[in-house]
Amino acid sequence: MAAHATVARAVEQANSIPGSDPALASAEAVPQPLYAASTTLDRIGRIVAPVMIDGQGPFRFIVDTGANQSVITTELATRLGLAQSPERTLTLNGVTGSRLVATVNVTTFSTGDLVQQSLTLPLLDNVMGGADGILGVYGFEGQRITVDFDKDFIRIARSRNEPAPRGFYTIEARLRFGRLMVIDGRVGGIPVKAVIDTGAQRTLGNVALREALQKRRKFRGEMEATTVIGLSDHEQAGDYMATPTIRLGGVAITDVDAIYGDIDVFRLWDLQDRPALLIGMDVLGTLSTLVIDYRRKELQILP
Repeated sequence: MAAHATVARAVEQANSIPGSDPALASAEAVPQPLYAASTTLDRIGRIVAPVMIDGQGPFRFIVDTGANQSVITTELATRLGLAQSPERTLTLNGVTGSRLVATVNVTTFSTGDLVQQSLTLPLLDNVMGGADGILGVYGFEGQRITVDFDKDFIRIARSRNEPAPRGFYTIEARLRFGRLMVIDGRVGGIPVKAVIDTGAQRTLGNVALREALQKRRKFRGEMEATTVIGLSDHEQAGDYMATPTIRLGGVAITDVDAIYGDIDVFRLWDLQDRPALLIGMDVLGTLSTLVIDYRRKELQILP
């Protein structure tokens, strides 16, 4: 199933959403185009940021707001002459499981205004979409990520505590485990914890949410069996299901086919026992502009 999410204010139809303000475009600094090529036919791809490592680059790293730890590919580490630390390994957690991986040490790791020193990075043989690594949210306290999907650019800068520009909608969030952005929302009228995960291609629901929706007979159509594959290459079973309206703050999201199942990531986040949803790029990628402000603990979106 292809998902074609529609995002709107909860009290309005999608075609009544105001567009962007021309004054906003001129007021914003215009960075160079740095957004990744789309990974699906309907323009939904993952977000790529330019990363400098030890003064070299920029390299293409996938922005993953669901990952605490940044990751580098073995190929890039070799190219940079970074020696593996066989005596030091890390457990890398993914959507469907975990794996023990080797690491390398880097002196500087920077993207936008975010500069980190003396990092130990886990190694992976390959990363989705052929990128050079994964940019996790370690160190993002006080940062602001702006992604313009229409103009294909990303900016990572220190938050100046800016409220949402005119025409944008604001969704308040809480930071779980320090950096995981979680929003109180509703799916088909059922209260949920919704995690914003730019590293996930699809939106996922846990078993608790599926059972609550089935009990209230909120699903439309039939289920379609599928699998979810994570960093560990371990597959977990799930079911595609046409999801009722998702409401996050004053925003309504419709026409989403989410995958529901007993998926490891919800245990990792301690969200397995209550209705929970992982919002992936099939929804986030349909926006015009997405702003994630860690200082303000909110999303600012332009549908």
